Amino acid sequence: MNWISRLGYVFREGFLQVLRSGGLSVAVIIIVAATLLQLSLFLGISRVLDHAFASTNQKLEMAVFLSASATRSETEHLQSVLSQDERVQSAQLVTKEQALQEFRRDPAIDQMVRALGENPLTDSFTLILKPETADQVDALATALKKEAGVEDVSYGKGQWEAVSNLARVIRWSGLIMASVVFLTALFIVANTLTLALWARREDMIAMVRLGAPTWMRWGPYLCEGIFQGFFGAFLVMVFLEAVRRFAGQALQRYGGFDILATLPFQEWLSLYLNLIVIGAVLGLLGAFWALQKKWVKELL
Repeated sequence: MNWISRLGYVFREGFLQVLRSGGLSVAVIIIVAATLLQLSLFLGISRVLDHAFASTNQKLEMAVFLSASATRSETEHLQSVLSQDERVQSAQLVTKEQALQEFRRDPAIDQMVRALGENPLTDSFTLILKPETADQVDALATALKKEAGVEDVSYGKGQWEAVSNLARVIRWSGLIMASVVFLTALFIVANTLTLALWARREDMIAMVRLGAPTWMRWGPYLCEGIFQGFFGAFLVMVFLEAVRRFAGQALQRYGGFDILATLPFQEWLSLYLNLIVIGAVLGLLGAFWALQKKWVKELL
């Protein structure tokens, strides 16, 4: 029997054993589905954060304020430097008159300017950086501060670092909690599959006495765990897709919760593929763990 025939036998018998196990298979599938549903929460939060940061990076702006004594030649030189910098997508000069006109739209600020009697603002450049150079913002700001005529550079560094640190804490906390959930589910799945082995112990003894090779005894059982994990993942996928299509729209309409609607379908597809892999691995590891029981090794 070649390896293709062996593989076909293993997958066929593994699928049939899922059907024969009845209630035990249903129990494993439900446990896997419940686990993956919890894990999907952590994975979904991670993807929402990544998507939000990607969107933020695409709109990363920087303001370069010129000193009041900056000459026209210094302004033109700085504009030339910015236009040649590969990290800058666009640079727009905002004169102090334009800035003042924008600020005076606020009645309170307009009243203060009238009381002051002069324009306290200076010319500035509004920069839009390329998304792929977001990690070079500090270096660009340091270089621009050294240019003649530049008084200050602002890009919200403190807020950006605070949000980044918060996202990092959320990811690590989610990873730890997801690991605990996965290991707990693995323990339950392994013990449930052990019960399935005990129910079929006579069939396994018969195979041993008939001289069946190890792959013929272990293979179908491992595939059974993979199929059960896959079916559990499929249930979660159906549920999440229903949430994405219906509940997400309702929440967006009535509660302003638009995360589900704004997350690209590619991210959902990636989430579904991850759940399938995790479900299959959970079932496989659970089956393998069950096979490592002392009485099972003695039996086989």
